[in-house]
Amino acid sequence: MQRPVAPQVVFIHLPKTGGISLQTAITALLPPGRALRIGDEGERAAFLAEDRGVLDRYSFIGGHVGLAEALPRARAEARFVTLLRDPVARLLSAFNYMATWKDHPLHGEFRDLGFADFIEGSGARLAGEACRQLTGAATAAEAIPILEARYAMVVTTPKLPVLGQAVSGWLGLTPPTIGRENVTQGQGRITLDSATCAALLEVTQEDRALYAHVAACHGGVLQKAA
Repeated sequence: MQRPVAPQVVFIHLPKTGGISLQTAITALLPPGRALRIGDEGERAAFLAEDRGVLDRYSFIGGHVGLAEALPRARAEARFVTLLRDPVARLLSAFNYMATWKDHPLHGEFRDLGFADFIEGSGARLAGEACRQLTGAATAAEAIPILEARYAMVVTTPKLPVLGQAVSGWLGLTPPTIGRENVTQGQGRITLDSATCAALLEVTQEDRALYAHVAACHGGVLQKAA
């Protein structure tokens, strides 16, 4: 009997969720040239310039792209996965990362800002960021059905090992050892007051509802029925 062909796995990587840890672990288990990482804008542009046929050779594709961008370029049977992190913690980590890592493309813009400035200046762009990137929808009510229908697995960050086990199993790999990669080392100026807290809760409202659905309703592991 012929062995079934392993599916392609596409990881939609929402920034500062622990995704580099997953990508590093899976890439280490695959033969060279079988994993593709989309990190910076140049890599994203190159990905968007390709079509499905060119990308078929990759067993694992992961990066900072949206679902709508990845769907037409992935194999028809590709299994989509993603990680969710508490949205407030994720934004705090993202701010610290940009404010303290000197090689970050936006470090010059954020190094002298406080967290309150970050939320005030970026609120419109940050609102519903997880919903939009992972599903293309602006609200959790719209995003949740798409997440449940389109993704093979969605986990919260504490359940990262569960996702690693699932992905390695689909690809016919040994179980991965997942370390901590790309950890934010520094601490930016965390300026907070009541107005900033209110704005932060407003900005993260839809993403918090999306996160709560996976964390509370699915125990941190949303898995599509086979």
